[in-house]
Amino acid sequence: MVELPFQQPRTLNQRQNRALALAAVFQATQLTHMNAVSGRQSIGESGHFYFEQLIKASLNIRPADNTSNQTLDFFSQLADISLGLKTLESSITQPFNTSPKSRIPKMANAKLPMTYAMALLALEKKVYSKPEYVEIIEKSQQKILKQLSFFDNDYLHPSIIANLAQTYVETAGQINPRILVRGNAEAFKDASHTNRIRACLFTGLQMAHLWRQLGGSSWNMIFSKRKLLQDIQDLARLQYQVV
Repeated sequence: MVELPFQQPRTLNQRQNRALALAAVFQATQLTHMNAVSGRQSIGESGHFYFEQLIKASLNIRPADNTSNQTLDFFSQLADISLGLKTLESSITQPFNTSPKSRIPKMANAKLPMTYAMALLALEKKVYSKPEYVEIIEKSQQKILKQLSFFDNDYLHPSIIANLAQTYVETAGQINPRILVRGNAEAFKDASHTNRIRACLFTGLQMAHLWRQLGGSSWNMIFSKRKLLQDIQDLARLQYQVV
């Protein structure tokens, strides 16, 4: 028997798809927190990897015409959301242990990512209830997808990040109460730094929309923590399959 790490399962059940979409929200908020505290250089190669996967997915999540009920249709593999799975579980209970650990940055306090995630879930509903904001998001997605060809498909190019940040400012950033991100005060004076934070929040907004499209409900999440935890741990184990 040969152990093959990071094998993508063919399909996930409905609950697992919702849990994975929610984990993607938490991946975005953990990266928001990491960027706010440390800045670009300190989030490391793994942080950039997880951020890039979120950007790719967020550009393909549409307001109304998503025909897929599989979260992994927006990602290459479960490993793309490992940070989110770990962050989400850390917000519920003690972190699980997976191997290899090289791609998983050290976990910070889960309190702030949890706070940001809950705020994004609430903001998503308000943003997507306003046709003018939905139009801004759709036009921005189209613009950025065209831009990528000029930047050799570099999803982390400063111009791409700046456009994602501006989209967040023009939509969720217009709704009160706004998300107050805590971090390094000096770093917030750097426009490129704040752009990365806002871009992270935009990807989280999109992941929240996918979660909602898959039947996600804040009340259900609160009152079904045991089931959610089981789904998270099952997804973590699915990264390794024996054949």
